[in-house]
Amino acid sequence: MSKVHQYMSRLQWKLVVIFLLLTIASVQLIGVFIIRILEERYNDDFIKDLEIQAQSIEVPLQTILSNNHAKDDNRTVTEESKEVDALLKKLTISKDMQIQVLNENGIVLGTTSSSKNQIIGTKNVYANLYNTSSKTIRRDPNTNVDYQIYTRPIKNHNGDLIAVVYIEASLQPVYTKISIITKQLIAIAALVLVSSAFLIVLLARTITSPLEEITKKTTEMATGNFDIQVKVYSQDEIGKLATAFNNLSSDLQKALSQKEEEKEKLESVVANMSDGVIATDRNGQIIVKNRWAEKILNRPIQLGDSIEKVLPISDPPLLPLNTKRQTFLALDSEDNEENTIVKVTFTPIKPQGQEEMVSLITILQDVTEEEKLDRQRKDFVANVSHELRTPLTTIKSYLESLEDGAIHEPELAMRFLKVARQESDRMTRLIHDLLQLSRLDAKQTRFIKKAITLSTMLEDVVDRFSMQCKQKKIDLSLQISSHLPHVYVDRDKIDQVLDNLLSNAVKFTPEGGKIVVSAKRQKNGMVKVSVADTGIGIPKKDLSRIFERFYRVDKARSRSMGGTGLGLAIAQEIVRYHEGEIWITSEYQKGTKVSFTLPPCEPEVTG
Repeated sequence: MSKVHQYMSRLQWKLVVIFLLLTIASVQLIGVFIIRILEERYNDDFIKDLEIQAQSIEVPLQTILSNNHAKDDNRTVTEESKEVDALLKKLTISKDMQIQVLNENGIVLGTTSSSKNQIIGTKNVYANLYNTSSKTIRRDPNTNVDYQIYTRPIKNHNGDLIAVVYIEASLQPVYTKISIITKQLIAIAALVLVSSAFLIVLLARTITSPLEEITKKTTEMATGNFDIQVKVYSQDEIGKLATAFNNLSSDLQKALSQKEEEKEKLESVVANMSDGVIATDRNGQIIVKNRWAEKILNRPIQLGDSIEKVLPISDPPLLPLNTKRQTFLALDSEDNEENTIVKVTFTPIKPQGQEEMVSLITILQDVTEEEKLDRQRKDFVANVSHELRTPLTTIKSYLESLEDGAIHEPELAMRFLKVARQESDRMTRLIHDLLQLSRLDAKQTRFIKKAITLSTMLEDVVDRFSMQCKQKKIDLSLQISSHLPHVYVDRDKIDQVLDNLLSNAVKFTPEGGKIVVSAKRQKNGMVKVSVADTGIGIPKKDLSRIFERFYRVDKARSRSMGGTGLGLAIAQEIVRYHEGEIWITSEYQKGTKVSFTLPPCEPEVTG
């Protein structure tokens, strides 16, 4: 039943039913109208025939009855009926018609009926004896047959009523004709209805077939397939609708293609951002995230999770958020040495003209390095102030002592002046190193690079430190692999790096220790130079900060040995300017090895 109902509820059958009902109603109204007209027409014609029959005997009856009245006023019905009967016999009438001639009292004078003997001389109770013609319909109660009765008065020349012509005719022939015509009309109406139904179905299909095709294509379009077109059958409204649908399909396909491109661009931008991005709906459910957000938070993020669940914030934002908000998160890092600092920025997205947000964009920025750099900057300023204040304080105290009378004691005065000079030299070295670092940071240092024989340069630096090593009974050796290429460097700057590394090695290697300077070529073509010692080494916790400016493992000992805490930082910058790398491996109380790489300079190949 549901399928039948669904099938019958289609627009095509609705149109068919509506048009058929309209056609049936129209045919019925037209049929009733035609039948009524025919019925009236036949009745009028039938009555006219009766009038003609009555008129045809009116004059002879006037003559017969007027003459009889003039000759003998004591006439009898029998005598008058003979002449009337003779007149009626001359008439040709149908078997369904009966004509009677009545006198002024309604007595039958003559009749065309076969039962005239029983009728003549009796009174006709149905006749209208008025002075005007009349017509009525009488139904025989025995046969249920309708009869048309027509009465026509016959008057003499004085206007007196002398007779009445009574005509009674069965209406059955009229009804039979009307019935035949009605049946013909019904047959024609049925043929018209069948033809109309066929044409209506064709018309409905003409209207609904394109609509069904458009509906089918629309349903297919709803599944995401926009590469579809419907056939245009005509240029009428439905054809224009099909054309508009095709244009809509093409426009949607272009718009969705552009949207997909924009979406891919946006996803690519979001995925490749160095900041973490999390987008949520108005209820805080995550709808977009990128891998950097997962990397920063160090946990997987599932779409549909709550933002409160993903971000461990003690005071999460209340949604919907009306204004931009920032907060910071301290997350445990992998090495557990320091926390990862994440700046979290919540930005509500509001449609134009609306006050309530529809989504929330959360930006995660790892500001650990920024915090670290800020801390280093503050430490740098504090260290510079401390490094300058310490020698200045020493110099000032010794000068005050000299002013107080120590200058008059030559031996004490010379010792105070020597300390003041050492502290001033220390300040000079510090300022020199700071200026050099500043120029390196500002890229204002000029590097004059040349092809240098590395073995020669290493031999020279070993010679420079050989005397100090002998004094501390340190074994200093040089190990250079064969076929070592030239290096393309600024010799003065690399000498400074080597001097700094060997100076540190000599400082922190006890008597009887060993220092090895080596050089070899790596598989990637770079030349690696290493300075290894058997000194006091560096604790593991300090290795990651050893290249920071002013960072000292043992501050008191380093300062007493005259170090500024900037040597390794300067060395790192110089090596980086040569497109190399520098690193330290060390084991506490066992020794340290500092290595750096330099780019080779291959000789020109000639044919």
